[in-house]
Amino acid sequence: MGDVPRRFEVDKLISFGDDLVSFFKGEKYIDGLRQSLQQFKALRTQCDADHDDIRRSLQDYEKKIQLCKQKTDVALSEVIADAEIELLQKELEEELQRERLLKEELS
Repeated sequence: MGDVPRRFEVDKLISFGDDLVSFFKGEKYIDGLRQSLQQFKALRTQCDADHDDIRRSLQDYEKKIQLCKQKTDVALSEVIADAEIELLQKELEEELQRERLLKEELS
């Protein structure tokens, strides 16, 4: 008696398996797979195009960043040079002032 329910479950399982096999062999299932594959390919193509666009944009931005760094370095060196020139100019003016004072004392 305990074997009857088990036999019934096995029969249900076999019937379910047969239904699955029939479903997977059906034209609707294959059409669905084809459609999914086409959508996947279209999505993949779009993703590849987006990836390439983003990669190019990143490369452009990296070039722009490097150019800005170079311009910043040049500007910074000019500022330092200007500060040095101002310091030297101030020292020259002080020396000229001392020279004038010495000349006045000697005269």
